Amino acid sequence: MTNPRNFTGAEITGLGESQTLEFKRSGKLFKEAFTDICAMVNANAGKGTVVFGVEPDGVVCGLQDTNLDTLQQTLANHAKQKLDPPLQTEIESAYCDGKPILILKATRNRGVTFHEYDGRAYIREGSASRQLNVGEKQQLTLSRNRDLHNGPWRCDKCGSL
Repeated sequence: MTNPRNFTGAEITGLGESQTLEFKRSGKLFKEAFTDICAMVNANAGKGTVVFGVEPDGVVCGLQDTNLDTLQQTLANHAKQKLDPPLQTEIESAYCDGKPILILKATRNRGVTFHEYDGRAYIREGSASRQLNVGEKQQLTLSRNRDLHNGPWRCDKCGSL
C-alpha cells in the first residue's frame, strides 16, 4: 500500500478553477462533479480533474467527516453506471496542507466524439459547464469523426502523415 501524496494548497489551487479543473467542497457533490468531468472531457482539451475537499474559491477545507474509501467506491460505481460511453477515471486520495482530499481525473479516448452523463452531454466553457443541444452534439460528431474527413492528419500514435 502506498502512502497518499501530500500537496501544498498552492499546488492544488494555485491556478483556480479552469477549463480542466474544478473544486468541490464535499463528497456529497459527486453528481455535480460528474457533470463537470463530463463537460471537461467533451471540451477540446479532452481531460479534466475534480478535487474534492476544496472550496470553489480555492480554500482547502478537506474531507474531514468523509470516509475516503466509501467515497472512492461511490465515485467508481457512479462512473460505471452513469457515463456513456464508459469513461476511464482515476481516483486518488491525498492530503493538501494536512487535510484529506480526493482527486478525480478523466481523459476522453480520441475515438469517442463525446460522453454523456446520466443521458445528457455537457461541455466546459472556461470554468462553467453547460448542456449541449442536439445540433452541438451533431457538430461535435462531425468534427471529431476522422472517417468523414479527407485528411491529411497525423497518426495519433506515431505522428506520421
